[in-house]
Amino acid sequence: SNNKWALLGGIRSAAQIISYEIPAALAVLTIVLFTGTLSMQGIIRAQGWAPWNWFLFHNPFTFVAFFLFFVSALAEGNRTPFDLPEAESELVAGAFTEYSGLRSLLFFLVEWGNLYLIGAICTTLFLGGWQVPAFTDNGFVLGLAQVLTFFLKAYFLVFVAMWIRATLPRVRVDQLMSDRKST
Repeated sequence: SNNKWALLGGIRSAAQIISYEIPAALAVLTIVLFTGTLSMQGIIRAQGWAPWNWFLFHNPFTFVAFFLFFVSALAEGNRTPFDLPEAESELVAGAFTEYSGLRSLLFFLVEWGNLYLIGAICTTLFLGGWQVPAFTDNGFVLGLAQVLTFFLKAYFLVFVAMWIRATLPRVRVDQLMSDRKST
């Protein structure tokens, strides 16, 4: 489209996504090493239904891995304070200057879907997934309790991400990408 703002926003987005892939992969690798499997169901089975059996509280390394994964996922999902590709004050929403109407709406819907996906993956890897104690023999009631448990855990993390968005300011691109403090 020969739009310099869209190009600059796209470059910022690509640089940000690449810079947060390694911490996210290392956090997932921690859980894979604990469970010995890449299967999400195997990872959930390795955890119990009680909070003291979840990988989040397993040991300090998994707690740090959860924090790293959650922050990296927020950065990759362009959530505040890491939403630099669409910094309205600097770039007029960066790559989204070319879109309006339904196309613009689809971008925002994908971002909200990505936020739920972040919560669902964190729930699977660190919060025990859908496991509940076997309180009944009725398969339908037990399945409904598992679905409800999974959605509540995932939506709690969505709430935390929205809480972070409401309380933390946006960082500048040089603060996000550099390893030293800027003045």
